[in-house]
Amino acid sequence: MRLLTLTLAVLLQVAGALVTWYGAQAMFTTAGVMPPNLIVIFGVVVIVLASIVAMRSQPPPAVGWWLGVALVSLPFVLIAMPGPGPQCPPGHPPLTSTYNCVAPRPLAIFALGVAGLGVALWGAWRDVARLRRSERT
Repeated sequence: MRLLTLTLAVLLQVAGALVTWYGAQAMFTTAGVMPPNLIVIFGVVVIVLASIVAMRSQPPPAVGWWLGVALVSLPFVLIAMPGPGPQCPPGHPPLTSTYNCVAPRPLAIFALGVAGLGVALWGAWRDVARLRRSERT
């Protein structure tokens, strides 16, 4: 039963990440960065709740918080990653085949996402090390 609960929680975390990624697409526009919409908030809430279920269904070390942090961070890293082409200036002309620009990619959001992935990797490493220690004894 615990394995089923953990599997469903991890699948919900991944689904929440996909919802967050989908909603975050609307946050990065040529007019600048918009505040989080309801889709992003819903996706993050799903990830957090599924992470809590995953942590509570497993004894330590558990797949839970670090996977949730990684799944929240990854969409923002992918979207805010510096892209090709010039950034659109405020009040730019319409995009055509002769004029093209990309939405602003805020470096701070990219850096926070990378930091979140770093924390998640540290958590995963810590859990794997703890699991290996418990297997030796």
